[in-house]
Amino acid sequence: MKKKLFLFIYLSFNVTSFSQNFENLEYLLLASQEDQSLLFKEYLNPLVTSVNFGMGSGWANTAKTHKLLGFDITVSLNTFFVPSDAKKFSTSGLTSITSSSDYLPTVLGGNTNETLSVSINDDSAIFPPNEFSATFIAPSGIENDFFLNMLITPNIQIGLGLPFKTDLIVRYIPTTSSKNTNIGLMGVGIKHDILQHFGPVDKIPLIDLSLLLAYSNYSIDYEFQKTSNLPGVGQTAIMDMNNYSANIISSIDLKLITFYASVGYSKGVSNLSILGSYELSYNISDTSEVIVFNVVDPLKVEWEKESLRGNAGLSFNLPGIKLFADYTFQEYNSLTVGASIGIR
Repeated sequence: MKKKLFLFIYLSFNVTSFSQNFENLEYLLLASQEDQSLLFKEYLNPLVTSVNFGMGSGWANTAKTHKLLGFDITVSLNTFFVPSDAKKFSTSGLTSITSSSDYLPTVLGGNTNETLSVSINDDSAIFPPNEFSATFIAPSGIENDFFLNMLITPNIQIGLGLPFKTDLIVRYIPTTSSKNTNIGLMGVGIKHDILQHFGPVDKIPLIDLSLLLAYSNYSIDYEFQKTSNLPGVGQTAIMDMNNYSANIISSIDLKLITFYASVGYSKGVSNLSILGSYELSYNISDTSEVIVFNVVDPLKVEWEKESLRGNAGLSFNLPGIKLFADYTFQEYNSLTVGASIGIR
């Protein structure tokens, strides 16, 4: 049962499509150092945004905390509605890349056969004072693998009641491998009943108010080496995504249904490291010669994302199980659905 649950969650995570759609991504290393960072950052930006804010969702479907040692196990899916402008990025800021198109697809965009031309004239230590050129096909996106044009990220978590009307919430998915991609998730949250600190207000029936602080981490390792078109060794891309969130949650808990809403703040800090050695081949201008440069651990890119967020949802309290759904307004709006079992 446990293995089936993890498999279900893993298959729900559209990011596994990377192993089939990252063709030509390593060719972006042929660009100048400045353009390398810009290309990788723009190409992966909507993925980083979606996953970062997905980690800040689904933590609670009520403001009520557990009794001491009460617990629940919750599985949820965060569904993001990808805006059209997140499916492409402009080529206007590139200095070493020439394209016939004003836009290229991001990782959440569609397919492309666009040929990019590289021209570098650089007297740095990496590129001697000559003009070098190369061409390659731009990487495509994974839009065709979306279900109804939506990106889905999963969460599984366990909540445990502690003293002082406080819950400890733990998220965890062990590192799982599929094709060339390894994915793992961990996170921890604290939900505390703050209504108890306002004297008589705590006696109002059915209404609860809590503060939720949470941290999550997604790690994604993609093995370039197995599909890379560039000679080299140890070719790996490591994506490390972290989310910090703070929310005030209110709820009206009736016997059969719970209405809940929250307002808060979510911040994502992520980085991508391209590791290993890569042999970059260029044509030397005005000659038939080809020159090859070997670069090691060539790139590190960082993102910082932050957004105010608000959501509203409802939970159906059935015997032995709760089914819930909520909608979140943030940089990428999302719909979260899930189920929870446990003892309050």
